[in-house]
Amino acid sequence: MINSLYSRPKVYAVAVLFFVYTGGLAQHTPRSEFNFRNDNDLYLFNKQDQYYTNGVFFNIRKTVDSVSLSPNEVNRLWGITIGQKIYNAYTAHIRYIEEVDRPITAYLFLAVDIDRYFANESFVSLAGEVGTIGQRAFGRQLQEGIHNVLNLYEIAGWEYQLENAFGIDAAVQYGRLLYRNARQWFDLSAGAEAKLGLNHTGLSVAPTIRLGRLNPLHQSAYTSSRLQTKAKPVGDELFFYYSPLLNFVGYNATLQGGMFLRDKGPVTHDPARLVWYNQFGVMYARSALTLRLHYIFYTKEVPGMFFRHRYGSVGMSYRF
Repeated sequence: MINSLYSRPKVYAVAVLFFVYTGGLAQHTPRSEFNFRNDNDLYLFNKQDQYYTNGVFFNIRKTVDSVSLSPNEVNRLWGITIGQKIYNAYTAHIRYIEEVDRPITAYLFLAVDIDRYFANESFVSLAGEVGTIGQRAFGRQLQEGIHNVLNLYEIAGWEYQLENAFGIDAAVQYGRLLYRNARQWFDLSAGAEAKLGLNHTGLSVAPTIRLGRLNPLHQSAYTSSRLQTKAKPVGDELFFYYSPLLNFVGYNATLQGGMFLRDKGPVTHDPARLVWYNQFGVMYARSALTLRLHYIFYTKEVPGMFFRHRYGSVGMSYRF
């Protein structure tokens, strides 16, 4: 009887602690997000390494202190991204310099950004980026390593890549909701981005149509804003989207080489000033996880390129 009397409070205490602990887990609000994305033309199952052939991106996003929000601001996030893009000519097996219809290089960069989201479903993003092209971007090593591991064809042509050049860029992006139907399964938004720097200078504009189960733009996977500064619940999402984008190119170091270099590389090209992109894809987000798949088709970056280009992209995000 004595043992029983002493054991019951212990059982009750353990039960209370268990429910308090599990209740705390259930109410946990994520404050960070890890993102991974890979772009590759192989996702179109065409067995080629053409033009923009591979991109790998790792990103961490964090919330800010909610007291720093302005009165009409509902969310604010900052992030840091490390990424690499690899560019080939029309093939990754170049035998002669005359075949280089698009300059060969990689672009390795580090970027930081801060994104602000407002109650009227507009948003503003400011970003700074440092990056390099040329041998220091390690494109040849990565591409040859992947082909060796997967027993693919022999890479050739990197001896024609652009010379090393370092640059700094700044960018500002603005977007907002234009229309959403009453049942909230369709909406139309628009955005614009301006870039200025030594690697990339240009301006792009794009409307976006979304169809499916949608969240507001300040709580959506589409705008990378499911992570919330304030402890607000975020609904599940599953939607398709289409975004035609027009890009005006002022300067592109992956085509023209380093801006201040005399010897930019064996082959450089002036860019097409206007490049048209068609982007469409699907996104699914539930709880801590986001999955995305999209495809991009675009016109020639250089007027003399042999082909237009297209590639696919897969990505995932996890909030914690």
